[in-house]
Amino acid sequence: MVKRSRGTHMRRLPPDPAANAVAVGEATYQWELRHGGGTWPDGTPRGLSISVWSERHQTRELILDFPHRQFGQKLPLIEDLEAALIEGIPIAIAEGWNPESRGRRFRLELEESDISFPGPAGNGRD
Repeated sequence: MVKRSRGTHMRRLPPDPAANAVAVGEATYQWELRHGGGTWPDGTPRGLSISVWSERHQTRELILDFPHRQFGQKLPLIEDLEAALIEGIPIAIAEGWNPESRGRRFRLELEESDISFPGPAGNGRD
């Protein structure tokens, strides 16, 4: 199913929101890939971005922007994405994201030092 969101881009939604869910502590969060790695129009590298909700499209959205070097240009394995979320969500909560609130999106740019799992060299894809 394809759904048009506010911008001009298209976002693919899984048929079951629980299909992309990750447990962090006692809470479960739903997530969706916003965009993969690439380059900005000026040629600088852009890392991948993931949207996270406590309840999809019902609670305040968290947008986690990962550094380009973390995943490179290729889409990472689901296990690597979930490992990144397990480390990134608590950082966002510490920075002020309240997963149960509603309102404006909360965007957080993660630094390479924030995430400890292997980057492109260890993602199992060539």
